[in-house]
Amino acid sequence: MVEPNDIVEVDGIRCTSPLRTWAELAESLTVPQLTAISDALIARRGPSATREQLEAMHRRFLGGRGSPVRRLAIDLAHSGSESPKECELRVLLVMAGLPEPECNVEISDGSRFVARVDLLYRRERTIIEYDGDHHRDPRQWSRDQRRRAELEALGYRYTTVTARDFDDPSALVARIRRLLAQAEHA
Repeated sequence: MVEPNDIVEVDGIRCTSPLRTWAELAESLTVPQLTAISDALIARRGPSATREQLEAMHRRFLGGRGSPVRRLAIDLAHSGSESPKECELRVLLVMAGLPEPECNVEISDGSRFVARVDLLYRRERTIIEYDGDHHRDPRQWSRDQRRRAELEALGYRYTTVTARDFDDPSALVARIRRLLAQAEHA
């Protein structure tokens, strides 16, 4: 049943609210995809909803189609996530049984800022960066290489993930698992 708060007006057009849309999308999206939307809704920078509001909306539709996906998306949501693919990667790793990496962590060398990394396994000193298409720009690529060299010089393992890596998630998870195992034995 559609309630009055489920309808909002955007540029003169009536549509469902972000929370209602989120609840309905659970019927057709994967857990990583809905978690990415959940992260965007509760984002530390400019949230449009709270975790409590997600919980309340989930309870309204409890037992219906998408209910298990919504439950996991709420459990896996992280307000510090800043990109959908970074979130999908984090959720893929957690759902594969790996520990949850930290999101958007600043790395310094003493008092000198070196980089802000997408995902970090701190104990294993392993960095995972998701690179979208803008990283193919020659100037961005050059900055990325300099940044990677700095991080590796500080003793971090570093791997880059691209959209193509999601074509074979089991291979991607296996690669991260190997990196973490190597760190354990180093």
